[in-house]
Amino acid sequence: MPGDECTPRHRCGNSAHEDLRRHAPSLRRLVSIVFVTQVVDPDDPVLGFVVPQLRALAELCDLVVIANEVRSVPADLQFEVISLGKEVGRGTLARGGRYLAVLWRCFRRRRTDALVAHMCPIYLTIAAPLTRLFGITSLLWFLHPSDTPALRIAEALADRVITAFPDSFPHAGRKVLPIGHAIDVDALEVGPLLRPPGSPLHLLALGRTSPIKHYCDIIDAAVAAARRGVDLELLVVGPSTTAEEREHRQEMQRRIPDDLAPRIRIDPAVPRSEIPSVIAHTHVLVNATESGSADKVVFEAMAAGRVTLTSSAAFAALVEPIDARLVFPAGDVEVLSERLVELAGRTEPSLQELGARLREQVTAEHSLEHWAQAVTTLAGQGRRRGLPGIARWFGTDSP
Repeated sequence: MPGDECTPRHRCGNSAHEDLRRHAPSLRRLVSIVFVTQVVDPDDPVLGFVVPQLRALAELCDLVVIANEVRSVPADLQFEVISLGKEVGRGTLARGGRYLAVLWRCFRRRRTDALVAHMCPIYLTIAAPLTRLFGITSLLWFLHPSDTPALRIAEALADRVITAFPDSFPHAGRKVLPIGHAIDVDALEVGPLLRPPGSPLHLLALGRTSPIKHYCDIIDAAVAAARRGVDLELLVVGPSTTAEEREHRQEMQRRIPDDLAPRIRIDPAVPRSEIPSVIAHTHVLVNATESGSADKVVFEAMAAGRVTLTSSAAFAALVEPIDARLVFPAGDVEVLSERLVELAGRTEPSLQELGARLREQVTAEHSLEHWAQAVTTLAGQGRRRGLPGIARWFGTDSP
């Protein structure tokens, strides 16, 4: 249950990420992390993936989780989960004050090696006075093309900025370190790709209906391929949680010609637990998110052994060694349509082979365990020096 206390419940060893092995903490020393995130809810269609990340981290470190909103805490989570109270209507200022109070109690009562701010730079910025006071390492996990003043401030205050790819953070910087994504590969073992002769090519686009996803390009390309005689079906699955997303969903619907409406469908979001099943019924995931983004659904489709088409240059190093034509120029509907025509002409064994190679890449470089080891290793590289005598003044444990 969410609560105010920060008493650890789960203690175990640590192993080093291969690329960071020379910095690995001693196995005799427990690494302690405070992880701050937006939502804890395994069925949230956008952020449900955070729960498996937390499980993986808890296998390697002593973990406390602070969340802006806690809707559902699985019974098997063996660590403290603390809510800032958005789910009970607590306002922004009250949540900010509670956040500082929770951090103060955590840092006073237990030795903490690192604070990890997940995707929201403001979490790291607000915490900075306390992390500096107590000598705690600050890590920002961020992958998104938006380069904002808030991000720049958090980057300046962070000890490290961790991301999936070199291109999944909006700009280069000496603090930026790519460590791979966090994909629950085992949960995405959904069975072989099946496409019997004479069956349509099943396309999937997955994620919230934001303009940044460029779903209209995908729909236009599917329509163009269908006009060339390609037997295909396109399913778009995703939530529309803001006014902009709802308006864009209507624009997407208007792009579908009446005669192709049975073959191009836009469905609402599904619970996080149902995403593997949605991916299982597709042959090709198409992702047109703006370049610089490392959209998680692309990794998930690869982990499921499905073919992926993406416009983001962030995936080039991962995908191009397998087949360079799986990356298409952003905004180029004609090229995307041509790629769909080519994939529709492939046999089932050819698609299976391509999907299997993509799954191998993700398993090797972007698995949940790979990510958790990297984060834990960075957290355990060593605490900064806090202000002199801080442990004596406030009764914190010695490093």
